[in-house]
Formats: sequence, C-alpha cells, structure tokens
Amino acid sequence: MIDPASTPAQPAHAPGAREAAEDFCAVFALAADGRIVAAGPSAQAFWQTGDGEMIGEAFASLFAFEVVSSEPDFLQAQWEAVLGGALAQPLELLAQPREGAPRAVRVRLEQVRGAAGAAYFASVRLPPAPAASENDEVIAAARRLDESGAIGFFELDWTAGRARFSTAWRKVLGLTAAEAPATPAAWAGLIHPEDSAASPGHAPRRVRAGERTFAGEFRLRHQRGHWVWVHCTGVQTIAESGEVARFAGVHFDITDRRELEDALAANDARLQDLSGGGPLAAFELDFAHGDFWFSPAWARLLGYAEGELAPEADSLSAALPLGEADDGAAAWLLARTPGGDASVETVLLRTKDGRSLPVVLGLHRTVSRKGELLRAVGFACPVPAGAREEGALPAALVEETFAALSEGVLVCDAEGAVLFANATAGRLLGAEPAALARRPLAEVLRLVHRESGRPGADPADLALHADRTPTLIAEHALAPATPEAPSVPIVWSARAVRDAAGRVLGVTIVFRDPEEMSLTPDERTRANRFESLGLKAGAIAHDFNNLLATILGAVSLARDNRDYSALGDAEQACDAARGLTRQLLAFAKGGGAVQTVCAVRPLLEDALKIAAAGSDAEITLHVPEGTDAVLVDRSQLLQVFQNLVINALQAMPPPPHRPRVQLRARSLMLAEQQVPELAAGTYVEFEIRDNGSGIAPEHLARIFDPFFTTKKHGTGLGLATVLSIVRRHGGQIGVDSQVGVGTAFTVYLPRAADPVETAARRAASLRFGTGRILLMDDDPKISELTSAMLASLDYKYDLARNGAEAIALYQRYLNIGRPYDAVILDLTVIGGMGGEECFATLRQLDPEVRAIVASGYDHDDYARKFLEQGFCAYLAKPYRVADLGRILKTVIGGG
Repeated sequence: MIDPASTPAQPAHAPGAREAAEDFCAVFALAADGRIVAAGPSAQAFWQTGDGEMIGEAFASLFAFEVVSSEPDFLQAQWEAVLGGALAQPLELLAQPREGAPRAVRVRLEQVRGAAGAAYFASVRLPPAPAASENDEVIAAARRLDESGAIGFFELDWTAGRARFSTAWRKVLGLTAAEAPATPAAWAGLIHPEDSAASPGHAPRRVRAGERTFAGEFRLRHQRGHWVWVHCTGVQTIAESGEVARFAGVHFDITDRRELEDALAANDARLQDLSGGGPLAAFELDFAHGDFWFSPAWARLLGYAEGELAPEADSLSAALPLGEADDGAAAWLLARTPGGDASVETVLLRTKDGRSLPVVLGLHRTVSRKGELLRAVGFACPVPAGAREEGALPAALVEETFAALSEGVLVCDAEGAVLFANATAGRLLGAEPAALARRPLAEVLRLVHRESGRPGADPADLALHADRTPTLIAEHALAPATPEAPSVPIVWSARAVRDAAGRVLGVTIVFRDPEEMSLTPDERTRANRFESLGLKAGAIAHDFNNLLATILGAVSLARDNRDYSALGDAEQACDAARGLTRQLLAFAKGGGAVQTVCAVRPLLEDALKIAAAGSDAEITLHVPEGTDAVLVDRSQLLQVFQNLVINALQAMPPPPHRPRVQLRARSLMLAEQQVPELAAGTYVEFEIRDNGSGIAPEHLARIFDPFFTTKKHGTGLGLATVLSIVRRHGGQIGVDSQVGVGTAFTVYLPRAADPVETAARRAASLRFGTGRILLMDDDPKISELTSAMLASLDYKYDLARNGAEAIALYQRYLNIGRPYDAVILDLTVIGGMGGEECFATLRQLDPEVRAIVASGYDHDDYARKFLEQGFCAYLAKPYRVADLGRILKTVIGGG
C-alpha cells in the first residue's frame, strides 16, 4: 500500500496560494491505465504547464509520495493506489507543481462509460482551511499573556547549561535582555537563600525519572535589590540520577498577595491575642449565610464555660436586657445608630446568671439595599466598676481598638463634658486626645453649615432631646480655627446612652472626614495631577495663543505681502507648541512605571513649561555642569517639581510684591544619617526656593499629610503626592520656611549609576531616496501635504483614506511581486479601520511589511508600545520634510 505524504504548511508564495479553497477545481480526463487524455485550464495553471503539455503524462506523476522507486512498474502501482482510494471517497494527496512546494489537495475519480478514449473523470480540489487547533489557541493565548506582562515564560536546561526567558519574565525582575541570567546556575543565584527547596531546580527525594508537574512559590532578587515573590508552575524533567535535568514553565508576581497574606496573618494573630486570652470579647454574625461566631473572651465575659455558648444568633439575644431583643438580635443590631455603618456605645449585657454588665460595644454592620442586616461584626469591653463610679471610661482597655477606627469617636457624660476621644478625633480636631478630656463638647466639636457658614446645632443637645436617634448627618463642617483656615467637611451621628431605668448616662458622637477614605494613594496622585492641570489651564491656553499668534502672523505676511521673513519664527513657534503638547500628554498620562536615566537640567526645564505657564514671576534655574543624572520615572518627577513650583507661585503676596522662584540642583556626598532615612552616598540635591508668604509654624509639621490644606479651594493632595513619589524613588524631601520671608523645599534623589544615553546629533537635511510609499490618512489636508513632501524627496506614492483601502492597494502590488517599500499609517481613522488594525492585517499578507506609525500622540510610552508590536518607526505629528525623509531612509535602508 502506498500512503500519501503528510501535508506540510503551505508557503505564502505557493502557486494559487491566494485562491479561495472552495472556488478552485482542476479537472482531468484519464485513460484506463492512468494516463492524462485531457486537462482543464485550472489544472494547467496549477501545475504551471502550457496547452497540451500534460497529455500522455501519468496522472500519478502529478503528486508527491513518501515512498519513491526507480522500478518501471512504480508509476502503475501508484496509479492503482490512487484509483483504489479515490473512487470510493475523496483522497488526500500532495500535489507537486513544476515549481514551488507541494500542496495538500483532495482527489476524486469517477468512472466514465461511453466517452471516447476516456475511462475516468478526475477532479482535484483544495481542502478547506483548517480551523485553528486548540494548541494554536493556547500558544496564541500564551503569547498575549507574555506581551501583556502578566505571566513570564522561561526554560532551564541543566544538561545543556542554557536558560531562556521571555520579556515578561525579565520585566518582573526589572532586568534587561543583557542582564538576564544565561545559565541555570546564574538563575539559581537570584533565588532567596531560604527558598531554594521551593524552586523548580529542586527535586524531591525518591522521585522517578521522567516528567512531573511542578508548582511552588519562592522569592527572586529584583534588579534594584529587593525580593519579589513569584508563583511558578510548569513541568520538570527528572534524570535517572534523580536530579532536575530540565524545566519549562511560567511565573507571575504574587508579591502583593503575599504581603496581604502576611498582613492578614498578623492582624489575625493580634485579634487572637486580644479576643482569645485577652479582654476583648469579639463576635461575627453572618445572617446571610447563617454562620455565627463568638470569641472565647465573649463566652468568658458572659460567664459561659468553653464550648458552652452555642454559635447562633439567639446567643446574642440571650445576652441583651429583657425586653430589648423581643424582635430578635438582627432587629436590635439594626437599631444601633440608624443610618450609619459603625457605632461605639455603652450598653448593658446580661450574663449567664442574669447579672447586668456594662460594656463598651463597638459595631460594624453590612446592610442590604432593602434594609436587611446581612452581617455584623463587633467587640465588647467591660467597664471597670471604679470607672463607672468616677464617670470616666478606662481608655487603656479599649485604646487599641479605638485607635484602629477611621472614624473620630467622642464619648461625653450627661452634662456634655468629653470623657474620651480617640486618636482620629484628635487629628481631625487638631488637638491631642488627652487635651480634649473634661472640655465641653460644644467647645470641642464646633459645627458650621457647609453652605451658609452659620453655627450648627450642639450634637449632644440634639441626641439628648431627640425623639429618636438621629441618622447620619452630612450638612456640617468643622469650624475653622482662624478666619484664614479652611473648614473641614464631616459626616456625623450622635446617640444618647441610657441605663436600664432610662436615665441618661452620656452621649457618643462618631464623625469622619468623607474625603479621607475616598481615594487610594494612586488615585490621589492622579487627582493631584488633574488638579494641577486645572489650575494651569488658563495659563497654558495663554501660552498657546501667543504661539498661534506668531504662526498666524507669519503665514499672513507670507500670503498677503509675500514677506517670508517671519516663517522661521513660525517654525520655532510650532516646535515650542509641539514641546508644550508633549509635556501636557506626559503630565496628564502620568508615569508608565518605567525608570530611565534623566539629565537634571532638561527635567527641570520641562517641569517649568507647565508649572510656570502664564506666570509673571522671575524664575531662575541653576544647574552646574557635571551634575549627576538620576534614575527616575520621568513623568512622576515632572509632577513633583511642577507641584513644588505651582505651590511657590501660589504662595506669593499680592502686588506690588515682585515674586521670585529659584531652582537649583547639584551633586553632593551625604554621610550616614546626614539626612534622616538616607544611607551614605552620592545624591542630587534639588532646591525650590521662593520669596512668598512662608508657612506658619503650626502648619509645618502637617503639610505632607493627605488632605491637609490651608488653601480655600485646595484638596491637600499636592505635597502628600510629592512625598510619596520621592520616597518611592529612594529619596527624601525637607522644608525650611519663615513667615514673611519665603519657603525652600529640598529634594534628595540617589544619583544614577549609568550616564544619560545621548544620541549623536545630526544636522537636519533632506534625505532623498527611491521607492514606492503607501500613505494612509483620513485627513485630506495632511494627505495632500505629506504627498508633496514625498514627491519632493523623489519617492513615488499612493494614498489611502482608511485601512481597507490601504489593504487593497498593498494586496494589489504584492500580487505582482512589487510590495511597497514602506507604509505610513495614521492610527485614528474616524468611521473606518485605523492603523493598528490595518497593520495586523498587512503582516498576515506580508510578514516583511515595513510600517511606520504616524500619530499626534507625541509620547514615549505610545512610541514604545507600537515599536514592540512590530512597527519599524514612530513619526510624531507635526513633522518636517527632513523628519519624514530621515525616517524613510532609516526604514527602507541606506540611512
């Protein structure tokens, strides 16, 4: 039996490669011995023969077989094999054209009766395109994961002493391709000394030779020196010696998860210490799932032996005073401070033997939209008898619990004197908690209406005389300490505490700043960035209008008066506008978590372009030659210096004061602890000094606190963001201020170990060339202008308005063997296919396509993204003829 060869992958240049499989059919008339009697035009074209050339040839000779022989009867044997297989059903064979690689086809034979000279009719068709296999989909998914940076792929071969790592693997550790380990031994040097047994290079004892799956978690050393937790999974190949011979797998960064787990474990340990053998009686009641828990301390508090208290909601009902839990524990818990999620109050609990026990009860509830209680978690601490007699709460018993709350808590007696304040209350009220004790509540918590500024009600009076407990109130703010200071908005609730006889014991007030928990650190950084843009929007528009005035005036002179003398000024104004736009994009987008070595002077100059826009202040910049560079996320450092300059300008007194801001930078050597929290070494010192109003001494210690501000419309995010960014870069910031003289902020950043990469400067020149260019842009004016540029550079060109037209033009020239030398693609096409999608299709047609991005987004992160996708160059709009010529010469060759 003669078996056809297995089908190889079809090359792009094979004959008929672009014909649709369902439309192709080659037909033959065959004699009884398998010789060709007649062949159709499609057959002649496919096998690349002329008219009549195939007549008399053996039909079997048109195909490639795995078994070959020089015996005379071999062709006859092949024909009999084809005849036996193709009469009953289509037979898979490999057609062999005169030139090119074999192609898979399906052959069907039908017997013909009564036809002169023909015994069989043969039809040859292309099989339908195979669907992507599951393996292909897995490989494609893996490639997408690697490109996204989510999962890093790697392979270790101890036998060959070779190691290979994907881009995403290196990115997790901050390594470049040159820094990646080249051998398994070098890779093992990155593993934490305590984790070597958990790595894929370690094999368990008494393991059989062969392949086995592996999964483990261990730490690897980052390029910057810290440890990164990774989860690794893959396949180990175990040699006969029991050692690992090879490993292939993936890893991904789980540092955040491990840190969270460690924090949760520490929190759980603290809770166990407090609620197990300690005095803190805790409980959790999950009404949604029927899961209830009471700590051992809760059982001891109520007089129950270990294991005696049943884990059910009725156990809480049994601990409540008679008559208060007739509607069940859930109803009683819902009645605590209606409208609020959290509360702290003094209540009476009933022990196992019926005694009343005063406790401080803290509670947090989760309520559904329908008002149903889903979950309640809380604690209780007994109030010592001595404290009840003296009318003061024992803060030592509950201090740790109250300190963990984000809400401010004030506890007052029946006369309205403050008995207790937690740390959050002291911070929000601007005083030490101990200093608030015994002071009247109306003096400590002075409320004003946010809109009108009129004094608000006394919370204690409101709670004591209300028919019901007030809901959460959000219309007030804390009265400012001085007329110049801002008011701090709060939401609050107050509840009167009564004993079993209904007598008032006191009042508990819970309040918070609603803005404090609304933003994560990253969200605060973004909010500050957009706040700065909003502050400078008018000034930036002013600078843009000045630049446009220069451009429009030069164009008007050239067109109306034929005076071209100002065109050079217009070109410089275009460059300045382009630079300002680039800075706006970088500032609005923020950092891309990519650190680069940056020279100090250009960094400060770019910061001033935004921060000093529209200012009439005298601004000076002094950076000595030879000042070291810094390794930073450039966008984040721009935000640091823009914040500091904006703050300096906003701190200026009104005219006739002449504002001045000085920026200085220098390299210096610091001794150990010369600057707190900085190790000894070489640093770059930045100083931003102003002659503004200065910062009051009482505010100086709080200026870096999130949401602290003395500005009427400020958010208090600017300096908190500055401090966070500087410390993330291994630096420190200090401040020196004198009221009426001015303020100086000093930033210290480690110097970069490597120098700034500088590209060789070349004079701008027109780069003439030869070739055909395909330009795709939906803007007629840009297409017309770029066409003129291409013509002036001696290039031939074709224009397309969208991706579909560009693909059709490229396909046409590719079919005749003359693909375009380069393709320039606009990214955004309104209502049509854009450049990114078009490029993906062009690469399928021609993997060697040379494509250039043309985009108005002049930002390094955008350029890096598209270059990594396979584009050859990034052409930022606007561009000159020389810019276009240089990029084309580089992409096509010869530049």
